[in-house]
Amino acid sequence: MNTNSTYYIGKDHIVCEDYALTGNLQDRITFAIVCDGCSASPDVDFGARVLAMAARETFQYILSVEDGLFPGMNPEISPARFGLMTINKANEVCRSFRHLHPQALDATLLVAWVQDKKLNAYLYGDGVLVHRKNTSVNTVHIGLTSGAPDYLSYNLDKQRLNGYNSLKDNVKEIACTTNGETIQVNGKPFEPYVLSCDVTEGDVISVISDGINSFRHANNDPILWTELVDEFTGYKNFEGEFVQRRLAAFNRKCLKEGIIHSDDISIASIII
Repeated sequence: MNTNSTYYIGKDHIVCEDYALTGNLQDRITFAIVCDGCSASPDVDFGARVLAMAARETFQYILSVEDGLFPGMNPEISPARFGLMTINKANEVCRSFRHLHPQALDATLLVAWVQDKKLNAYLYGDGVLVHRKNTSVNTVHIGLTSGAPDYLSYNLDKQRLNGYNSLKDNVKEIACTTNGETIQVNGKPFEPYVLSCDVTEGDVISVISDGINSFRHANNDPILWTELVDEFTGYKNFEGEFVQRRLAAFNRKCLKEGIIHSDDISIASIII
């Protein structure tokens, strides 16, 4: 297996507030993580990084439990518990910075990992998951009708959590495409999308921030995210920094054709 990730600043941003992280832990868990910070909240460029690294710590905790370092603990961690463990770990770090804004952890969290030849994914907030398998490309696209993602950080402040939950007609819209057929379902905020399936050699798994929705042609016509899946995940080879090479090539194409993306974009991929 190989992993790689990258992230780019959007045209409308002063600093990139996305972060992407991949890696392998003890040759047992191979992970891909993307965090997309809220542009309306301060210090989220820092917070997104901390949240991604906290998720990596949660994976390490899972392995520690499996190794018996925490007797009596169940190594099976529910999606809800994974999210709460991760945001609480990130908050421990942020609380040590006296002048860091309390909303610095307002960021989505997309995690996918492979363990024992099985893919698992927990998607908190909005974004995209792509699973390329042989000649098929399966995708999951998540958005919220309010346009405001359900950040895990709301769990740290009851007043903010209640305020978010009071948003009217706020629905999580989930579009799942398998073998060319798309099924649209609705979900509730703060219920992460969960995926579990087998993987085989040659599969490609990618998590991508919702910045993929912000691309436009030179004449300002929007580009559908579905038209960009191959640009982001159609890798020519899987050696070294394969994601960075692919996105660098696409960036050159964008410069040549006048294509822009207003929002930050990040992607993390796993090759089986």
